[in-house]
Amino acid sequence: MPKGLPTVTQLWNGEVSFFSIDTDLIQSAGYNFDTGALNQLPKQLPATMSLQLTEIVSEEIVRHRMQPVQKAIEGFTTASENLKRLANLPLGQIDQSFAALDAAKSAASHFRSQVQAYAGRCRGGVLSVSGEALASEIFNLYFQDCAPFAKRKDKKSEFPDAASLLLLEQYANEHDTLGIVASADNGWAAYTEQSDRLYSVKTVEELATLFAATGEHANSLKEKMLSAINDKTSALCAKLTREFEQHLGNAEWDTSDIYWSTGRVEAEVYNTELTDYELISNATNVWPVEGDLNTWIVELDAQLTVEVEISVEFFVWDSIAKPPIPRAK
Repeated sequence: MPKGLPTVTQLWNGEVSFFSIDTDLIQSAGYNFDTGALNQLPKQLPATMSLQLTEIVSEEIVRHRMQPVQKAIEGFTTASENLKRLANLPLGQIDQSFAALDAAKSAASHFRSQVQAYAGRCRGGVLSVSGEALASEIFNLYFQDCAPFAKRKDKKSEFPDAASLLLLEQYANEHDTLGIVASADNGWAAYTEQSDRLYSVKTVEELATLFAATGEHANSLKEKMLSAINDKTSALCAKLTREFEQHLGNAEWDTSDIYWSTGRVEAEVYNTELTDYELISNATNVWPVEGDLNTWIVELDAQLTVEVEISVEFFVWDSIAKPPIPRAK
C-alpha cells in the first residue's frame, strides 16, 4: 500500500482519483443508499473523486437482498396452494398474474439498478469481470497463499475478494492513478499493504473524513457553526435540539437487559426526554458541495444525555391459579 493515508492535496488534485466499497460496509448500512453515511458520501467527494464498485460487489449485494425476496415468493406460493387445498378457492388467475410478474427477476433488476444509480451519483460506475488474465492472477494468489487468501481451509470463500481487488488494481494501473478501498475485511487491508496503487480504510466514515475540507475558510465555518449551536438562544440551536428529540422519539430501544431470575418480565420504553447535549468540537468536519459555493456539509459529533422512562411488568407463576399473575408495575 502507498505509505500511510492519502493527503488532502492528493485527493483534491486528482492524484488519488477513485475509491471502492466492499460488500460488508454496504451490508452494515442496510443496503440503503438514501440515508446515513452512504447518502452523504456523494456530497462530500472532491470533484476529482469517483466511486468504482466491482461487479462482484454489485452481485453480492443483489444476492444478499434477494434472500428475503425468495422467501416471500415461496411464502406466497405456499399460501396460494394451501388456500386452494383447504378452501377450494379459484386462485388460478391470481397464480398466473403473479407468475407473469416474474418477481425474482424484477427484484434483482431493481436492486442492480439501485447499485448502478448510486455509483452514478458518485460519478463512477461498476467494473465488469472479464478476461482470462484476471482468472490466472486469482489462482496465482490462491496457490501462493497471498492476500486476500488466508492460510486456512476455507480460503476458497475469498475468491470474490481477490477478483474485486485485482479489478481495482487493474483499473488503477490502466488509468495511472491511485485509489482507496473501504472494507472491514482484514484480507482487503492485507492485500493493499503490498499494492503500489491502493490505500485502505476500515469504514465509510473514515473514508468521508479523508475528504473533509481544510484551510482558513473551512476552519472559520466550523467556528461559526459551533458558536451558533452552543448559543442556546440561536435558531440553529433550537432546530438541532428538535432534530435530536425527533431522533430519540423514533429510535429503537433495547430492554433485553431487564430480567428477573424467578419470573417473567415484560419491559418497554414509553417516553424519552432530552435533558442535555454536548458537542465534541474536535470531531467536526466540513465538506463543500460541488457546484454550490453557498452550501457546505457540516459533521458534528454530540454526546446526548437522555431521560428514559420504562414500563416494567413482572409475572409470577402461581401453581394454584395457573396463569401468571402480574405483581408489580
